[in-house]
Amino acid sequence: MKLTRKWQLLPVMMDFCLRRKFNINMKIKKAIVFLILLSVSLISYRAFCEELPEVGKVVWVDDGDTFVLEGGEKVRLLGINCPEKPHKDKLGECFGYEATRFAIKLLKRKKVRLEYDRIKRDRYNRLLAYVFLPSGEMANAIIVRKGFGYVLTVPPNKKYRARLLRAQRLALDENLGMWKHCKPEKEEYYYIGNLRSYIFHRPSCKFGKMTSSKNVITFSTRKQAFYQGFAPCRRCKP
Repeated sequence: MKLTRKWQLLPVMMDFCLRRKFNINMKIKKAIVFLILLSVSLISYRAFCEELPEVGKVVWVDDGDTFVLEGGEKVRLLGINCPEKPHKDKLGECFGYEATRFAIKLLKRKKVRLEYDRIKRDRYNRLLAYVFLPSGEMANAIIVRKGFGYVLTVPPNKKYRARLLRAQRLALDENLGMWKHCKPEKEEYYYIGNLRSYIFHRPSCKFGKMTSSKNVITFSTRKQAFYQGFAPCRRCKP
């Protein structure tokens, strides 16, 4: 009789355990959702309420498109990208040293004015800014105009895209800087551009192939892609 009673109680015990496990899982899920909502709220609060510096003195230049302000804030020049210089175990890119030297000459020890777009910081917590020199000139545009960098548009930050693209077209037409000295390892017969991301790829690039047909644009040369303000894919390096 005792054994029979135990078997009769087994379904009740299993049901109790399952309910308890379900309740625990629900609590965990609710906690995760709460943490996600809290994180989003904090990010939103910071984005809209944080007081960002409008002026500052440049005390250090990391490379062609990144520098440090007095006080420690790191700034990434918005709307452009410069070739990377060698760093630790990473090989540098063509014209990386030249771009860094030019940025040092242009920015170091200068008091600059910062202007922001819709997204103010990147994933590394660097300020994203259009940087204006005491003369009123935009450093971002000067770097592109002299051929030490190229236009890199990351939506929704597009405030000065047209201005930067004009500077890039002049540098391309005059074959300045990196446009003269840096050539790709292999030229393709055509390139695939993404109208949404403003990135262009080699035909064999898996990321290029993933582009929605409504966002595809093709270019016959690299120069044509750059002339339209598209930046090269970091994976396939067209």
